[in-house]
Amino acid sequence: MSFPITPLTKLDAVNICLSTMGEPTVNTLDGAAVDAQMASDLVDETSRSVQGMGWHWNREKHTLSPSVNSQIILPANTIRVDTVDDSKSIDVVQRGGKLFDVENSTYTFTKELRVEIYVQLTFDELPFAAKQFITMRAARLLQQRLLGSDTLYKFSAQDEQRAWTVLMQEETETADANMLYDSWSTRKIVSRGYFSRGGFG
Repeated sequence: MSFPITPLTKLDAVNICLSTMGEPTVNTLDGAAVDAQMASDLVDETSRSVQGMGWHWNREKHTLSPSVNSQIILPANTIRVDTVDDSKSIDVVQRGGKLFDVENSTYTFTKELRVEIYVQLTFDELPFAAKQFITMRAARLLQQRLLGSDTLYKFSAQDEQRAWTVLMQEETETADANMLYDSWSTRKIVSRGYFSRGGFG
């Protein structure tokens, strides 16, 4: 499967999904036909699933301080959060848009915390390798749900696996060496292959 030389947009991703089924491409996602809208929804769904794994490119470190009511509000695009560095001993989870202290069963914090956050990026903000994998996976899911063709399934699954390999190579090359050991999410990705454990389900 070939990709545009220019940056891969969401419209490009949708058209690639459509082309794998032999469907005509579209010029816009506004008011798109049913198949195009389904492709668009699958691209979004797949993007959320992939980003939820946590990668070098959607990982940020922040020092968060309690608000006036002693709660720590998370950025709206937070997917995962964990304490790091000097705050690592404090067990927190995300509940809604706030941090929750698991050990003390409270939303109340008395000091700032150092956290690692994995954020949800828009499709245009993703690195090309991530866009490529998301597109190939969405294309396979679309044709599988609409056509159920064994031949097309094998073809798109091969494209998806090649895209996954490229994404993994980029992750190991761009991530700092210490992150591969210090980040629980990246370590899990690098040490366990996507296809060896059956994908996202």
